[in-house]
Amino acid sequence: MASNDKVSLTKQSDGIIITQSWYRNPTFVWMLKSTAINFILPFFNGVMLGLGEILANELVFKFGWFGASRLSPVSLGIRTGVSPTATAEYKKALQTEVKRLDKQNER
Repeated sequence: MASNDKVSLTKQSDGIIITQSWYRNPTFVWMLKSTAINFILPFFNGVMLGLGEILANELVFKFGWFGASRLSPVSLGIRTGVSPTATAEYKKALQTEVKRLDKQNER
């Protein structure tokens, strides 16, 4: 225990009871701990949640999960092509088919 803690000793029939005051005057270390817990940890928590959400979003679009894809000129109707709800395998199959047809047309 620190020297500035207020401790009171009470003698009872069972033995000695040591009680300590629950409140201590704020110190610089206490202020640092309080600041870290209340401001710095939530900041890092938010950063980690944000990075996890960005990563999950990128994975969903990369692998075409749940029919998700990024908007492109193709999906906006500028050119005909693959719809934005197509899966990655379907897109790949269509792209190879288009390449094959382009090679045939060049001959």
